Amino acid sequence: MHDARLNFVLQEFIAPEYIEAECSDYLLTENQDSGYTELTLHVKGENICIAQYDKKNRCGFWNRGQRNGLSKCVDHAILQRVGDSWILHMIEMKGRMDNRKWFDVRLKNRASYLDMRVLCAALGIRIKAVYAYTTYAENRFSTTEHRTNPRMMAAPLGKRYIDPVKEWTQGKMHVTVGLNEELVILHQAVQMKRQNGVLRGELAIPD
Repeated sequence: MHDARLNFVLQEFIAPEYIEAECSDYLLTENQDSGYTELTLHVKGENICIAQYDKKNRCGFWNRGQRNGLSKCVDHAILQRVGDSWILHMIEMKGRMDNRKWFDVRLKNRASYLDMRVLCAALGIRIKAVYAYTTYAENRFSTTEHRTNPRMMAAPLGKRYIDPVKEWTQGKMHVTVGLNEELVILHQAVQMKRQNGVLRGELAIPD
């Protein structure tokens, strides 16, 4: 249950279909070329859920060029209140994960984090921490890909070298969000199971 101030903003300024009715359990879905995915999400405490976030309007002032990836977006976003601040949870759904797709996931999380910061400013709430989750069925990461493609081993001048296998296994992604400003997003891989042609899984977000 939101307080009166937040309820006013949500009801008066935010489109009714933009945010899901608040509850503790959500069925998040994604229909893509690799198949249909269903994730049962359990959230404790006060929360704001934006399902199908990638299909909704977001900030229109970004430079949407392919180089910075700001046209990308995660599939779902959830804000969870903890004390006087909020935690941002971002969920991306994939059928298969590999080295190249990890870079795409990273760009989607960065763009979505920046978009959500703007929304949070409008809502008058502050993001305390950021978590990312990637659902998948197949792990196709390879430690040999970089050795066979030397260009993948070199970081752009002045930027961090990203090892996708290391980030995936250690549960952290480092993304640039400003000049000499880096955000470390804690990441959890959620393996799904295929049942009757549908990828299904479950995720519980603690308070």
